[in-house]
Amino acid sequence: MDRKTVTTESLNYIENNIKNKITIDEIAGNAGYTKFYFSRLFKQEMKVSVMEYVRERKLIYATREILNGNKILDVAIEYGWESHSGFIKAFKSYYGFSPSLLYAMKLEIIHFGDRDMSNCNFYKIMDEHLSKEELFKVLCEKMIEHGYDNQKLNKVYNFCQSIYGDRKRYSGDDYVTHLLNVSLLLVQMEAEESVIYAGMFCDVFRKTNVAIDELKENLPDSVVQILMRLKYYDIENVGLEDELYSKEQIEEQVKFQEKYFEYEIECAEE
Repeated sequence: MDRKTVTTESLNYIENNIKNKITIDEIAGNAGYTKFYFSRLFKQEMKVSVMEYVRERKLIYATREILNGNKILDVAIEYGWESHSGFIKAFKSYYGFSPSLLYAMKLEIIHFGDRDMSNCNFYKIMDEHLSKEELFKVLCEKMIEHGYDNQKLNKVYNFCQSIYGDRKRYSGDDYVTHLLNVSLLLVQMEAEESVIYAGMFCDVFRKTNVAIDELKENLPDSVVQILMRLKYYDIENVGLEDELYSKEQIEEQVKFQEKYFEYEIECAEE
């Protein structure tokens, strides 16, 4: 078989065994090669190592299940992680933000997309028709109640309002009420403080023309880093039918990773 065929069959093998504890020996053996030769062939074709690819695919599948309402711990175990903390660490290493942020955003999209979320515990404390002033007051109270240091909250919220301005939701409510609801969900999920602030800017690159330099001037570095990662994740179109990564997609991802790490270094030097 030629390299392309070997790689394609190996990718299919990985997909078919994605919930199993796959080893490089098994994948190489299925292709009929030694693991050393196969590892070199795979990386030449995919621009990423075999086990890095396996980990990424597991994370992608796990993410979709979380967004479908499954508990993070259950999903982590199902896809081969031995602990909740191990999965969170792997997820944040790959995406740059915690799974709770995606989950909160998806819940908010579903809730305001006219699906029935009446049984969701998060929404029992909230009223979607509260004004932005009322929601901000609730957010302040909930952050204090959950033990967060919310000294930066006013500055972050004021910047959020300045960016989104008078934008309205389809319902006629101020658009920032959607963003405040995302942050409220994250508080209830006990997300990290930087993730809660990032929730207020979860679609900033899709809904505004704000420059990254402006974000860096007005937000903590940890929040900006999350938003830069989030920019490359389409939360509204996550589905189970995604195709396998192509070489072009992997190369694009590698280029982004390089750009992102350059930014991290820049932040560390400042």
